[in-house]
Amino acid sequence: MLRLLTKTRLVRSLVPAAGMRGYAQKVPSGSSNSINSKDEELRISNDPIKFFGSQAATWRARDTRSGGSDESLWYQPYVISASLAIFLIYFCCLREESDIDLRLEGNLYDHVSGLEEVQLTVNYRYNKEHGLDTKEQEQRLRELGVDIAQLDAKLAQ
Repeated sequence: MLRLLTKTRLVRSLVPAAGMRGYAQKVPSGSSNSINSKDEELRISNDPIKFFGSQAATWRARDTRSGGSDESLWYQPYVISASLAIFLIYFCCLREESDIDLRLEGNLYDHVSGLEEVQLTVNYRYNKEHGLDTKEQEQRLRELGVDIAQLDAKLAQ
């Protein structure tokens, strides 16, 4: 890759002459005037590259981030807004409910067995450790058939 880059004219102008020792410079045959003009063109300067007055000085970071403001069409935001509005109207209002929608309406505890008991146990433990009221969790755990005495014994360990 480096060999490919060093063969380009741009890189030759940036690399110091000491870095180009391994490469022979091609000089066209002809009169001495053409040789001298080519030597001046290929001569590498140790002067710093001037920033002000170059094209780099006029480039703004905003142009790099946005990709240029000239590339978008004037009606693009209107088309995108209309498409999004039609999409939302269809899926929120006009579409008929399917069996998946009906399943999502239900309670998560109905779909995952044992989840409510685990959740109540975690809440009960947290409330006990922090001195909060545990009456609601105890009542629901009793309805589910959990022995509170055994749960307290487990938590004490």
